[in-house]
Amino acid sequence: MKTVGLASFVTMLLACGLLSASAEARRVRTETANAFELKRHELTVSTGIVPGRYSFGYNYISPFDDGSLAGLYESAAYYEREYTSGVWSLGYTYNFTKLLAVYTSISYERGWTDYCRRSDDALAARNVDGYLSAVASFKVNWFNRPMVRLYSYAGIGISFNHYSNDSVGYPGKGRKYHDLMFAGQVTPIGVTVGKSIFGFAELGLGTCFSGIAFGVGYRF
Repeated sequence: MKTVGLASFVTMLLACGLLSASAEARRVRTETANAFELKRHELTVSTGIVPGRYSFGYNYISPFDDGSLAGLYESAAYYEREYTSGVWSLGYTYNFTKLLAVYTSISYERGWTDYCRRSDDALAARNVDGYLSAVASFKVNWFNRPMVRLYSYAGIGISFNHYSNDSVGYPGKGRKYHDLMFAGQVTPIGVTVGKSIFGFAELGLGTCFSGIAFGVGYRF
């Protein structure tokens, strides 16, 4: 009886040890699966639903309104059709830690307005307004999981603006100018989904985009 009791006790101890080891192995596997792996570099390409400069208004100047009363009447003989290419951005992020990073981007957007005669809908002139912007931002990744990250960033930079205004039949004869302008972007919240290859969406306001932007990226 003593031998049987001792064997049962040893068997129970072994079973408890195996169960404990199995539970610990499961815990380690779970922690490993849930561990966030920091990758220093990120490359992204994105587009914004509403381009930043478009949301604030392009620098269009009517080719017919010279400030005189006659110019005002002439301008009223035409209507406008406005277009935009949208905004397209290339970005690079360097992650110092899983919390803090620097994000740099180059963005381009282009808008144009066609002036058409009300009498026959014929195109009479076209304004073109383009912006190439470079912005450097401080970024905070405040939620980090293997598949999902949440972040915010804000930054400033410069925009190179090219403007032209040509009448039909006289390309290059209208007004043209180039200018350097302030650029800035504030993005209160963004989310990435994926690991090495990921998709992302952002909500922000600024000269790069206003409203929602989305894109894809690669971490390495």
